[in-house]
Amino acid sequence: CANHLQTVEQQQNIRFLGVIPLRESAVDYSDVLAALLGLHVHNDLGLSSARRDKGLMKTAVANAGLRVAKFARLTAQDGSDVPNAIKSLELDFPVVVKTPRGMSTMDVYICGSMEEAVRRSGQIVRSVGPDGKKSNYSLLEEFLVGSEFAVNLIASPTTPRGVQVTDIWEYNKVSTDGTMVNTWQTMVDPHSDTYAALVRYAEGVCRAVGIKYGFAHVELMSRYDEKKNKFVEPVMVEVGARLAGGRKAIMAGATVPGWKPFDAMVDAHCGVPVRVPAGFTPSKVALQVYVPSTKNGKLVSVEGNDFDRLNTHDSSIMLVKAGDHVKRARDLMSFCAYVWLIGSKEDVEADAKKARDEFVVNVEEEEPDSP
Repeated sequence: CANHLQTVEQQQNIRFLGVIPLRESAVDYSDVLAALLGLHVHNDLGLSSARRDKGLMKTAVANAGLRVAKFARLTAQDGSDVPNAIKSLELDFPVVVKTPRGMSTMDVYICGSMEEAVRRSGQIVRSVGPDGKKSNYSLLEEFLVGSEFAVNLIASPTTPRGVQVTDIWEYNKVSTDGTMVNTWQTMVDPHSDTYAALVRYAEGVCRAVGIKYGFAHVELMSRYDEKKNKFVEPVMVEVGARLAGGRKAIMAGATVPGWKPFDAMVDAHCGVPVRVPAGFTPSKVALQVYVPSTKNGKLVSVEGNDFDRLNTHDSSIMLVKAGDHVKRARDLMSFCAYVWLIGSKEDVEADAKKARDEFVVNVEEEEPDSP
């Protein structure tokens, strides 16, 4: 990426004074900063908050004529406004209660009763969110049924449609402790007719929230229609004007011939033509495994963390060490390890099961935190 920046400097006769690293909670500020610096390659300022606040993004997407989940903003610190909202929206249980500016699946609760929904909503309104800011309201949403996907895109006026889907990941999740928890995520072919509705919908979402430059990451739910043999009726979970986490761009670059995602990112933000391959069909299947702890306590030792024994192993990282406190995995920040695999669909799925099933934590057990 640094070498590509130097190439752009020479080709465009410009000089980079520096690169400012940011995080998800600061994506809206990055566009404001770009505008203040006099740059024209920034996303729509009028929609900057809609690219971060999950309530505002639903409003923007709905205004563009795209389907979104039923939702309500709730402000009562004791959660007393939950019952009326559920009645007004005509929701059935379970319902989802979440923080409006969350990340990494933190502070997202699937509530099976009125009591739990009231408690969680009040808890969010009274607390500081994962981004370090006070949550002024909670979001109550309908529980969406179907399969979950991440659709990643590159945005630039130099692409034929303004946004281009580069890779799609299908989530495999299980219900744990009142939320849906990742087991693994598998990269699929964005050119397959099976996912055509997801591609069109994700492009529309990006336009609706004003993403014009750089990467975008759309999470959505969709129902599989067996008669049509394709996924239909996609509904947004959220959208981010950012590079996808979990090394997804790296894995796409490793499996899609001719795709250099980080060069494309630099091109897009520099306002020069983005170079994309003729197609984004992956030559092999990429899969990310989420390796959990099933216990709460002080970590003594682990077994089965020699992930390079797996035939399709590409890379891996341990997120904990002896002496750390571990807990039953619930959000993306509570896993013990991540493993990335590349190979045939059958081989990566077999290795994904091995990575999870053969991983054992030994702990000094303690009582779990109160939910």
